Amino acid sequence: MSCFSCHRWRALLQSLALALVLPAAALANSPRWLDITPGEPGIHISGTVRYLNLEGGIYIIRDARGTHYHPINLPTAFQQDGLPIEALARLRNGSQLGIRVELLRIRRAIRLE
Repeated sequence: MSCFSCHRWRALLQSLALALVLPAAALANSPRWLDITPGEPGIHISGTVRYLNLEGGIYIIRDARGTHYHPINLPTAFQQDGLPIEALARLRNGSQLGIRVELLRIRRAIRLE
């Protein structure tokens, strides 16, 4: 194999590697959805997780309009006071702490709208 062929192969492999790495890097910057429960979502929630020191401590989600959502299945990884999140949820029975929801999908929010 001549030196010219080696350079062509090397350039081809570098181009291929770059074509595979760039899309992966773009995806790494966007938060991924965590699927929790299968089902059809009823509402989209964009808000902040808040910890309330009631009855041993509970977590709610507060949106920009001040609506409180009481998730019945907030994953441990998202139980952080002040964490901005986006979630798809299904309405459940009422709660004194806000609208009770069952989370279907959740992810960290880059910025809240």
